[in-house]
Amino acid sequence: FIAMKKGKNISVMMPYADSLRYMSDWYCQLWAESLGKADDLGGEKVYAGQTPVKALGVTDQHSQVQLYREGPFDKVVTFLAVENYRDSVVIADGCKDIPDVNFLCGHTMNELIQAERVATEYALTVSNRLNRTIYLPEVNAFTVGELLYFYEMETAFCGEMLNIDAYNQPGVEAGKNATYALLGRKGYEQTKAEMSSAKAKKEEFIC
Repeated sequence: FIAMKKGKNISVMMPYADSLRYMSDWYCQLWAESLGKADDLGGEKVYAGQTPVKALGVTDQHSQVQLYREGPFDKVVTFLAVENYRDSVVIADGCKDIPDVNFLCGHTMNELIQAERVATEYALTVSNRLNRTIYLPEVNAFTVGELLYFYEMETAFCGEMLNIDAYNQPGVEAGKNATYALLGRKGYEQTKAEMSSAKAKKEEFIC
């Protein structure tokens, strides 16, 4: 909430475990639909909300972090860290003639992933980029349930502080109603008429 008030209008979720990659999809739906509201509880126009973005460590370090570290100061990055992975893979010995590769030999993939997360967190922090890390002891039904509950509560509290209804979805309904009207569903004739009378698209911008 404080971050939003300071102009941080993008929220990035970046799990460092393939088993948590779909948490980002779920978070994007929860955060966007719950907090993206035009009106507050008093009927005033506020245009609240924060755009959620999904990323996956370490993959998206190489496609997004350049922007997060050196681009606009408009983002909050949340890392999801796992302390104990379910499996461990040792990087085999080899490439003795390539020191820039060989130094990894003997380390585990777990160590590499953790090191890349800590390094990314450090790189953002020293550049004054807002970030936080949520630690899961391991990935199982209980810890995932805790994480889901945490985010549901965070969303509910944020909605209250923004003074908006976090439990409706008028923007989604508007799109659904327009779809029903276009496909001729009964009861949506008025919407169809409104769509038919909308301003025409400018031909010069259509190719």
